[in-house]
Order: sequence, then structure tokens, then C-alpha cells
Amino acid sequence: MTDASHLSWQLLMVGPGIGHITPDIQDKLATLLDLLPTTAIINVQTDAGYVTVSRDWPSHRMKTVGSLVDAIAAAPGITAIDLPENR
Repeated sequence: MTDASHLSWQLLMVGPGIGHITPDIQDKLATLLDLLPTTAIINVQTDAGYVTVSRDWPSHRMKTVGSLVDAIAAAPGITAIDLPENR
């Protein structure tokens, strides 16, 4: 499984079925998201309701992303840069 301490993000889980998401399942979900980098959200249905699972990045990381995008956009000859919505 994925060693969560090496991930630059953490799991964000929301929904009424969250009580069914054990640490073992959390590890498996983190591994899935690690193996499938283009997957933004995993929906898990439980008998208590849904759980939406996604990645959550620290705010300083997103500030770095913004700075990099601004620097690229300001470079000579660059007219646009488009990133997925998960920015």
C-alpha cells in the first residue's frame, strides 16, 4: 500500500457513511488516488450513505502552484496557460 507520509496531499472524506471508512480502507483509497492521478474524486456508497473521497493539499502548496502559473504566464511569448479545475 501507499506510505501516506510520502504523499504531498491527504485524504479528504465527506459524507454520512464516513464511519465505515476504516484506517485500512483509507490506506486503500489513498493508494487508488496515488495510482490514478487523473482521478479527482472517488464516491463510496455504504449502508449509512455515501462518502466522497478526494485529495486535500496544504494551502502553501496551492500558493506555490499559483506563483508558478503566474511566472509561466508572464514569460515572453506565452499567451495563455490552462490548468484543470483542481488548481
